[in-house]
Amino acid sequence: MSFKKKLLLSHLLLASLIILSLGFIYNHIAYKDRMDNIRYSTSNILHTNNQLLDDRLSAIESSMSMLPLDYDLLRAVNAVEPAKASSLVRTDRIITPILFKYFSNHEEVYSSYVMTPAYSYGSNALMYVTPANFYQSILAQSAEKGQGAEVWIPTYSYTGMYKQEELRQIPLEYESLISVVKQLNMTAADEYGNIHRLQEDREPPVLLINIRPESLARVLNDYVQHNDYNQLAYGMVNKAGVSVLRLEKGEFAETRVSELPAAIGQQEQGMLIQHTNGQDTMVFYEKMKTTGWISYIEIPIPAAVNSLQKLRLTTGLFLLFMAMVSVVLAYLLSSYITRPLTRIKQGIRQVEKGQFDIRIQSDSRDEFGQLTEMFNEMNRRIEQLIEENYGSRLRARESEIMALNLQLNPHFLYNTLSTMYWIAIEHGQHELARMMISLTEMLQITTRNKQELWKLETDLSWLDKYMYIMQNRFEGKFTVDMDIEQELLDTEVPKLFLQPFIENAIIHGFGEIESGGRIYIRGWLEGEERLFAVEDNGKGIPDTLMEHIHTGDIRSTGIINVDRRMKLLYGSESGIHMQRKESGGTLVLIRLPRQHSSNENTPIQ
Repeated sequence: MSFKKKLLLSHLLLASLIILSLGFIYNHIAYKDRMDNIRYSTSNILHTNNQLLDDRLSAIESSMSMLPLDYDLLRAVNAVEPAKASSLVRTDRIITPILFKYFSNHEEVYSSYVMTPAYSYGSNALMYVTPANFYQSILAQSAEKGQGAEVWIPTYSYTGMYKQEELRQIPLEYESLISVVKQLNMTAADEYGNIHRLQEDREPPVLLINIRPESLARVLNDYVQHNDYNQLAYGMVNKAGVSVLRLEKGEFAETRVSELPAAIGQQEQGMLIQHTNGQDTMVFYEKMKTTGWISYIEIPIPAAVNSLQKLRLTTGLFLLFMAMVSVVLAYLLSSYITRPLTRIKQGIRQVEKGQFDIRIQSDSRDEFGQLTEMFNEMNRRIEQLIEENYGSRLRARESEIMALNLQLNPHFLYNTLSTMYWIAIEHGQHELARMMISLTEMLQITTRNKQELWKLETDLSWLDKYMYIMQNRFEGKFTVDMDIEQELLDTEVPKLFLQPFIENAIIHGFGEIESGGRIYIRGWLEGEERLFAVEDNGKGIPDTLMEHIHTGDIRSTGIINVDRRMKLLYGSESGIHMQRKESGGTLVLIRLPRQHSSNENTPIQ
């Protein structure tokens, strides 16, 4: 398998892992957020509705607590003659307005009665509670046990509670009732402040308030019908687990809310999970302050997270789209990453064919860019080494031929120059004679040394004689100063490496002046380098010519030859640098390594 395919596969695996991880994390977060939102919103709904119901039922209890203090009611109960029907009817006409005064403004109250063994006071055209049936029911018993406290009776059947079997087949709107009873231990003050109590021979009457469950259900029904769940139950149970009220959205095959009082103990509100009919159900609960009943909202967890299905589908489609995008990006990325390697591979094939001048273009600065640069540098070094080997052999042959030519008849040249020297002496041309001697010594130094390198001291000695000749030729036009560190004199340098720069300064720099020219030659050590500088105060080299020299376009100049010789001898780090000085003239800086290690020529097979 190719590297590109491996890279593509690794990208796809990594992208798939990331996408699956993101999908899992997103789904987990969405699920957690959904459940947190359900807990928060449902608890708030439950608490708000409980407050509303508590306020309404508490208002009913407040009215009930005021009734035992009503003097008109107390007087009517004390004055009634139970044995006389007319007295009972007359008393009913007194008590009914009193009940209306206290309970007519409570829309939840369906009917209200003051119950005595002899008569049911209070009128309701729709229903009637007989004293005999009432005092045989759990309602009267609960009122007696309450000893004057309000006792709430959860939803019950009217026909069952009062043994109205003949009415079971008739659809009654008051068949289901919620009642609150209170034994009226009456004590009241008259208009003069005198305290009156229920006569001792009178049994305390019982206040009976009936509420239809539907009136309470209206508070709950709006939430049940307008929520986002496809299955939900909202209801109430008393402390014994008996259902007071229950509204359902969707069908519940089974419910365990009857176990709720035992499960929550003394806790006032919260949430618990019940396992019902093969699924977990969240039950949010809160106790009512007035009745002590427990309001609850029952939501199966599958119904709670059902709204996440659309989100999961959308998320799945998005992740699928991201996977497709990842495939395309992985292919493009692997192609982009392997492109430098492909270029290097093609370059290596060219090198195998002997094309060492091949160079790979790269603008990258990463590891692949560095590898490309290393490849280019390797080719450059190979090409340079080949050139050095061939160049060294070629120069050696040229030097050998030149030396042989010069050795053909060196005495002839020396004798000729000697003859010219004596002729100059005979004619009184002493300066010309001295120039002949300098030229003779220059030839002797050059012809006797066949190596590429000689000591700097030798090179400077030859240079002194050359400058003497040039100063005589251009009499008075320039002066030469030298400042060479003593340690450099014994080091080896390329033969005549300073001469082209001095000649360039004399010929080109001082070409347009009559006098005042100055050449300053310096040499010093700096770190691992030997530095030489040749400065002049001439007119300087034109920018165009300087550019041609730096780019190597002028191949025939001595300056370029010196630069190439240095690079062949010492490597690419050595060489010359030329620049125009701001004050005028030219500065040439020559860099040589501190200790020259002669390169052994690699034999070419």
